[in-house]
Amino acid sequence: MEFKDFTTGKNDDGRRLDRVLRIFLKDKSLGEIYKLLRKGLIKVNQQKAKPDSHINEGDVISIAAFLINSNPDNNNYEPKFENSTETICNLDIVFENQHILIINKPYGISVHGSDNNENGLDKAVLAYYQSKYKNKDAENTSLSFRPGPLHRLDRNTIGLLAFSLSLEGAKWFSEGIKNHTIQKKYYGLAEGKLENKEIWEDKLASADKLENGFYTVMQSADGQPAQTTATPLAYGMLNDKQVTLVEYVIKTGRKHQIRAQSKIHGHPLAGDKAYGGTQIKTKYKELNHEYYLQAYSLTIPDDNPISLPSEIKTGLSLDFVRLLEYCEIRNPGL
Repeated sequence: MEFKDFTTGKNDDGRRLDRVLRIFLKDKSLGEIYKLLRKGLIKVNQQKAKPDSHINEGDVISIAAFLINSNPDNNNYEPKFENSTETICNLDIVFENQHILIINKPYGISVHGSDNNENGLDKAVLAYYQSKYKNKDAENTSLSFRPGPLHRLDRNTIGLLAFSLSLEGAKWFSEGIKNHTIQKKYYGLAEGKLENKEIWEDKLASADKLENGFYTVMQSADGQPAQTTATPLAYGMLNDKQVTLVEYVIKTGRKHQIRAQSKIHGHPLAGDKAYGGTQIKTKYKELNHEYYLQAYSLTIPDDNPISLPSEIKTGLSLDFVRLLEYCEIRNPGL
């Protein structure tokens, strides 16, 4: 019987065989993969293998050729990205090494593409990764690894967003987010005058109903703890109402955390109607965003094993600067 061989890479090391095969053989269910392994139609290093066995870098996975030939997608299993060349060119890369890619996320684009073929940044980064590394850098070649976002930003939140470029980077960065050793800082424009620095501690849970097409979150005794430090930086006027430029430092990373806590504490983000804000209306339509919130800094432990600098920062977006000028907030010293 003819077999086709696939050599595992560094980013496959330690993964369960069945999980690698499920990604690789898209048209097969997990049960079918188990049966193929039992029959010896899939082997590792020319030996039968159990589904829960862990593969090592350099292992050779041999798959019966008829399984590959029966579905052309199995020969070219990378997800496709429409207009990938244009999107790759438009990625605003702030930092990149072999483990992590950090981009400036633009306004109005989702991190994840949807099932109705809406393109998301995850697909753009995948296209970038494949164009740069596939068949060019053996260390990054992998049967199963795919770059992915390592934390969340809402569709209309802008700023620093990290993606994995290696399994080692994904594991370390994700653990840093989970344990709060990686600190995230934001700038936002809030309604009203926030007089002093405040530490907000609340419990947040998803609302029971959809608001404006998505689930909002609310304060709840049964919710998850959320902590945000809000520091006023400058004051101005927008649509005849006072606004405050605020720095937000989040200790936790709950869904819509800054947006929800801003509402709870009486200073919703300007324009954020889902959380009590008033729609932004200026004579410049391009400035009338749903709200203004930008992730501007990632602070990272010095002793990290994936060669990240201690802080990665980005400046305010042009639209944010222009809106501040419209609000007569100039040179806030950021």
